[in-house]
This record gives sequence, C-alpha cells and structure tokens, in this order.
Amino acid sequence: MRNRTVGINVRVTPAEKRRMETAARRCGLTLSEYLRQRALGYTPQFHPPASLFSALRELDALADRLPPGDALPCRAATDQIRDALLPKE
Repeated sequence: MRNRTVGINVRVTPAEKRRMETAARRCGLTLSEYLRQRALGYTPQFHPPASLFSALRELDALADRLPPGDALPCRAATDQIRDALLPKE
C-alpha cells in the first residue's frame, strides 16, 4: 500500500521546472523523489549514464591496441574520468 497520500503544490516557472527535471534525471530519480529528497535535507547524487561507461570501455579497448608508451596518456585520461564520476569508498 502507498503511504504517501498528501500532495504539496508548488508554483515554478517553466525554466525552473526544466532545471529541476534535468537535475532529477541526472540523479536517476523522478522529479517527485528528487524534490522530496532535497526538501528533507538529502543531496541526491549524479549517476553517470551507462553509455558513458560503455564509451570508456571502448577507449580502453582502443588503448589495448596502442604501443604501451602511447597507451599511457589514454589510460590516464579514462582513469581520471572514472575517478571524477565515481564516489570514493
């Protein structure tokens, strides 16, 4: 059974709504869940799309075909991207 039965209406501009929808989508959340988390003091985290990780795997595969010295800058760049996007444990 659904526990959430009370609605809250908030008026925003079309531009504000687009920004909120974009932020929610980047976090992999519905707009309602995104706003609920923000209102309750949580900061939802950005979730990179699967296509980004697919592209990074392709770059790794391309680096595998390069001579070892030439592959180092490519591998360093992909590692830097992963480090920037993935939360530290």
